[in-house]
Amino acid sequence: MPSILTDYRVYDSQTNSLLRLRASLKDLPPTHQKLVAEIVLLRLFSLFENLVSSVSIKLVCGASYVNGSSPVLLKRVRYAKDAIRLFVTHGRPRPRYQLIWTKAKDIKDNVKYAIDITDNYMTVVDRNATFIDKMRRIRNRIAHNNTASRNKYREVVKQQYGAYLNHVTPGTLLLTPRFIPCLLEQYIRESRILAKDLVRA
Repeated sequence: MPSILTDYRVYDSQTNSLLRLRASLKDLPPTHQKLVAEIVLLRLFSLFENLVSSVSIKLVCGASYVNGSSPVLLKRVRYAKDAIRLFVTHGRPRPRYQLIWTKAKDIKDNVKYAIDITDNYMTVVDRNATFIDKMRRIRNRIAHNNTASRNKYREVVKQQYGAYLNHVTPGTLLLTPRFIPCLLEQYIRESRILAKDLVRA
């Protein structure tokens, strides 16, 4: 029987390591602090993507939540490859080209024919949609730095500062003392709460 407890323990351990790394940034020169902060955010978002995809697959393959409760499923399969096929094709006039786990809307759309909309997985993802989107916009600005990612990142800066400031790079935003604790630490801690709620730990 698949278990999502392992996924949660890995996520908890890895994000705890990111918190320790964030605390040690003060020992680095300011330029290096910002660079490492950006790398930490990239790692955090990658861990999040892996968690939501793995948990969805295991739930559809019969895993219970960590507290022992059962998910409300519309369809159940035995193997991970069948779960992925289910997400891609089941109930769809055309198969999904790609499973994307970076936006709440896409996460819910991936699993909507397998996991009921009232289930904990769906409600936790929906409740955290704004937070996921904020992390995604910063992550995309760091990873891609194209016109689209820059424009979407501007909205995050506007939300935090009240106006777009050209000099506010992702590293600056994540570590600015304007917010206590800094946004990087807030994002790590909030993602840990999201993960705990997602798996019902």
